[in-house]
Amino acid sequence: MIQKLGTKLKVLIEQEGEDKQKKVNFQNVIDNPPEAEVVRLGEIVAGLSKTGSSFDSVIMTVQSRVIKDMTEGIE
Repeated sequence: MIQKLGTKLKVLIEQEGEDKQKKVNFQNVIDNPPEAEVVRLGEIVAGLSKTGSSFDSVIMTVQSRVIKDMTEGIE
């Protein structure tokens, strides 16, 4: 049996003068968010970041748990 656990987004922001990207996490996101809205979220987060920051990408993670069906084989 597959049990859905949730969707998470990680917005990656390039920061001027920094080697590492800034990562902003969002948990409990709606199922199958529209691509345009995910990109827009990234742009908004970049706009709220310090001067010289720019939107790079968003990593979307959909988590599920696979468990053995305990009723399988019982008659």
